[in-house]
Amino acid sequence: MNNIFNIFPKKIYNMNGLIFLSSLNRKSISTGFFISLNVFNKYFFFLKKVFIKTFCIIHITKYMEIKIIIINISYKRILIYPKDKIGTINFVVKTNINWKPSFILNDSKRGTKCFGSTGI
Repeated sequence: MNNIFNIFPKKIYNMNGLIFLSSLNRKSISTGFFISLNVFNKYFFFLKKVFIKTFCIIHITKYMEIKIIIINISYKRILIYPKDKIGTINFVVKTNINWKPSFILNDSKRGTKCFGSTGI
């Protein structure tokens, strides 16, 4: 399998025919990209940029194919033409964080028990 760094970021296009989405309708778009379970367990996938005015969700099928679910949240009908850009999909490496409980905030330049840029 290719190194994931050589594949992503990947632009997603509508490779189907003309898509009609009326208000609050949804459509699943295939990216044509399959991942291994090993990749799925090591990386988070996200949409870096969406080129159409819809709500988009990444869906990984039981066959490990990455699909984009497009939901029309407007009151107008949306047309997505063949070869229209849907978005850019990217990934980030999963990291484990070991949280330590804390019951007090340390003193800082902002004052006692204060945090944030306002010092409040």
